[in-house]
Amino acid sequence: MEENTQGSPLTLGELKSKLEDYRKNKSYHKEPIPKELWQAAADLARKHSIATVSKALHLRYASLKEHMGPPISKNKVKEKFPSFVELKYSQPLTQEEITVDIENKKGCRMRICLGTGTDVTSLIKSFCGL
Repeated sequence: MEENTQGSPLTLGELKSKLEDYRKNKSYHKEPIPKELWQAAADLARKHSIATVSKALHLRYASLKEHMGPPISKNKVKEKFPSFVELKYSQPLTQEEITVDIENKKGCRMRICLGTGTDVTSLIKSFCGL
């Protein structure tokens, strides 16, 4: 099998060509696909999607999904989004209107434009499900 000499990831077309060559030249009917080809397919599936890559390369969706490895755990996703952010400022807010942008764990965003003296805390707690 021919190696990718540039060290860059294969494109979908290149990998399709390599798989077709492998299928034409394999020793026996049930010979497993080499690990390098599965890895290249898994890398492309992370970039595009499992469905797109499995359909284009004529691979079983479930087999490709298995070769992609375990999904990202919820703990790693949780680390990206802090549950509390403290904003410090030295001067009191003197503006007539305050704008607050927030995003909850599901990725929904909310922008609040309020006048001074309005209780923003209860709105944020409700939006974030606290």
